[in-house]
Amino acid sequence: MNDLSIRPLQTISDNEWSFPIDTCDMHTVTNFESIDVPPSMARCIVRTDTNQVLGVHGSKYKAVKHDDVVNSVFDAVDAAGISNDYDHKVKTYDNGAKLKGVIRFNDLTIEPSVGDIVAFQLTFFNSYDGSWAFQQSAEGLRLICLNGMVSQHAVAKTWQKHTANIDVKASASKLQAALDQFLLSKEQYWAWQNIKVPDDMAEEFFKQKVCKINNKTSTFKWNERQLDNLMDCWFKDSAVLGKTKWALYNALTYWSSHTEDSKSPANTQRLREAVVAKAINKWDWQTV
Repeated sequence: MNDLSIRPLQTISDNEWSFPIDTCDMHTVTNFESIDVPPSMARCIVRTDTNQVLGVHGSKYKAVKHDDVVNSVFDAVDAAGISNDYDHKVKTYDNGAKLKGVIRFNDLTIEPSVGDIVAFQLTFFNSYDGSWAFQQSAEGLRLICLNGMVSQHAVAKTWQKHTANIDVKASASKLQAALDQFLLSKEQYWAWQNIKVPDDMAEEFFKQKVCKINNKTSTFKWNERQLDNLMDCWFKDSAVLGKTKWALYNALTYWSSHTEDSKSPANTQRLREAVVAKAINKWDWQTV
């Protein structure tokens, strides 16, 4: 299954995300004199095994350790009892400042059309540099081309800032509800295969819902490069799946899932998936 590795059911140890951190006071130097930065203004997160500063934050910031996030999510998976047959991949970025995890359930699948299998998948994020809040989302993964099947349903998503109120375990408990929603999506995918979408409608949808550039003039503008990339995805998918809403959806998810050429693939994918989720929230074909 791609490059995901099988996780034993016990707690993972000796991994790249399990390193010590500390929240430290800060100092600055001016005119060769050291000045303390008041903790009420800012503090920093330091990786103490390498002495690297991973992030600078205000006084209300509460670091949620990568270990706590990973173990809480996996504990919730085990406690939910939805499946014991899953693979995982957890990776850190920027010297450990960011973390992304994926859990794929091999026996929780739907088949919107013959041979076109979508597997249930849980994705989660954390960071020490403030770039990512603690986040998790549970959707599908189309195995033919490894598209992340973005969901527009809020039940599958969690987003929390790093403050004193964060509760990772409570957040992870949404897994069962997300699975229920995933299993129901098969009917929706079937219906989308019967809704015809001509090329000009697909292009206009991309312009309005994905590529639109907000500006202060009366002129409608869009990102030409992004539109060209999306239309390329559309022509490839519609050639195989037919000119349907299902093909349009897959063009969107291919674009959001395949970000290898960007400077920060994980972050680009996260941002694109948010755009797609918003775009498909209302499929009003009469107004695009």
